[in-house]
Amino acid sequence: MFRRVEEGLPPDASYPADMKKLGYFINEAGHIRMIAYPDQGFQYHFSNQERHNEVHREAIQICWRQEVADRLAALGLSKLYLPTLTTTKPEAQPHIPILAPPAKILKSRKRVVVIINDSLQDLGILAYRQMQRGLGLNGGTIVNFAKEMVHRSTESGDEFDIFRDRAGVEGKEKDIPGLIVMNTGQLLYSHKYNEALTVRSWLSMPRKSICHESIKIHEVENRVEGHRTPEEHIKTVFDRIIKNPDFVAPDAEVYAIGIENGADYLLDVLNGDMDKYGSRITALALAQPSYVSSQICNANLKAFLRQRARKWILSPLSSDPHDCVEMPPSAVRADGAPTSSQTAKPSKPVSWLETLVPPTSVPAISGLLNRFSLSTAHQAQSSREPSYDSDDRSPICPAFAGGLSSIGECVFTNSELQKCILNFFEEVAQNPAEFRNPDFKVIIADPMQAEWEHAAEEGQGEDDEDAGYRELLPPGMSPEREEIDDQKARLINMKESLKATPKNDPELEMGRQGLEKRIVKAEHELQELVTKAMATGALKHGEAQEVRDKWETVGNGPKIPFAGTMVDSELVKGAGLLDTAEEALANLEEEIGVEQTLTPAA
Repeated sequence: MFRRVEEGLPPDASYPADMKKLGYFINEAGHIRMIAYPDQGFQYHFSNQERHNEVHREAIQICWRQEVADRLAALGLSKLYLPTLTTTKPEAQPHIPILAPPAKILKSRKRVVVIINDSLQDLGILAYRQMQRGLGLNGGTIVNFAKEMVHRSTESGDEFDIFRDRAGVEGKEKDIPGLIVMNTGQLLYSHKYNEALTVRSWLSMPRKSICHESIKIHEVENRVEGHRTPEEHIKTVFDRIIKNPDFVAPDAEVYAIGIENGADYLLDVLNGDMDKYGSRITALALAQPSYVSSQICNANLKAFLRQRARKWILSPLSSDPHDCVEMPPSAVRADGAPTSSQTAKPSKPVSWLETLVPPTSVPAISGLLNRFSLSTAHQAQSSREPSYDSDDRSPICPAFAGGLSSIGECVFTNSELQKCILNFFEEVAQNPAEFRNPDFKVIIADPMQAEWEHAAEEGQGEDDEDAGYRELLPPGMSPEREEIDDQKARLINMKESLKATPKNDPELEMGRQGLEKRIVKAEHELQELVTKAMATGALKHGEAQEVRDKWETVGNGPKIPFAGTMVDSELVKGAGLLDTAEEALANLEEEIGVEQTLTPAA
């Protein structure tokens, strides 16, 4: 028998956590691009060995997470480590970081937003697939959401563009938003690296060899007390941060956002102890949760969800986040409030940077919470009907469309959806004590349903790195038309990438020059596709005339045989017979070459 000793096994995959060494850079629009090809994003499948792909991905994602942390720090949001409650990273002590502004700023805010993300994501990351594609480091993370809070609250006359890449609040404490981001994903702690890690990062840690299994997880040593599960983490953050007057004022309004299973874990906590944790939440927004009515046994939670919560889900009925697609079956208001199929904008402006001056006393706010709790309990009893729980799959609260993507983690990355959630919170803020959801009219199915379902089926088979948005093609689109549109999209991406690629950088200059050449080639190819489409009638209405208006007199090309006579080759091309002209020119060049060979030298 033969055996292979450990010393002879191939080494484990290893890559430096350095963007430039890995062949990538971040352009001026916040997009991740290849140095050699500035119009191309991150390539996951660069090796036929999956272990190399995984380690390579983790190395570059370490760089991305640091870039995101820098952008958030510019907005006043930094890491707060638990259980020490310090902004300095503990040494050789198990810890879990969350994101929050400095305590003195946080406790001065009248309104605080709390985000509970999915347990598969790193801190502050919404969707890696969006980070490495069109949305970049700002749209694929909570950066743009934080900027939207600042943008809504600053004076309209301010000329500063907060959405510019790497833009921040420039040290202005008054512009730092009250935003807390929990960390249900990085619940594994590595003593060797003194880091909190997700399961994916843990599996990417170095091994003895590429043949060895991943490092085993010790359920005691590699966990942090109070954060062993996502539910524990949520409870601990509520107990030690949100309900702690040293961080959040007792009379501050707390608005919570749950994303995918982060929403489910939050509902688990509220379902178990609504009085303790639910009374601290003013309103709740959910993005692609899986909870249904039959899972909720707490009557107060049911009433709260119906009256002060909304969710956004992927739906075949619509892609507009303003459109209502589901309503609880027995939720009927008795006050005759008007109904609508869309969300409404707040009647008065609300500032997310507003401070508590002077702070309300604790007894006063306790009375407000008690009145709200009693109102909730009374409403829950008066609105309960047998039909509320007759359907195990009935919605728990009004639901709205979550966009065109077939991927759940991409729901909250939709910028329009983020605005809808803030609109909802601002609507609640008009009258926090008495707010109740109106009865929304559910929209009916429309013709886009079949196309959406087809796109969803196409997206389900894609892996985590290659999935993305798919455009729905209009019925009857010809292959020529589709090819032209694809070429136009590629050309637009190439030009935008060239514009966003920094100049005067020697390391990027070769890539810039190559991209400029490929743009010229792509423009020529697009012109050829349009010329071909002219002959087949595949151009859109009005496009053919636009092309004809740009025509110039031709006739200076070499003569080629066509239809029994010699015709100018440029005229043949202009007639849409490009293949015929190229074939005739090739034959002509061949004949000329033969004649030159047979002609004796002088």
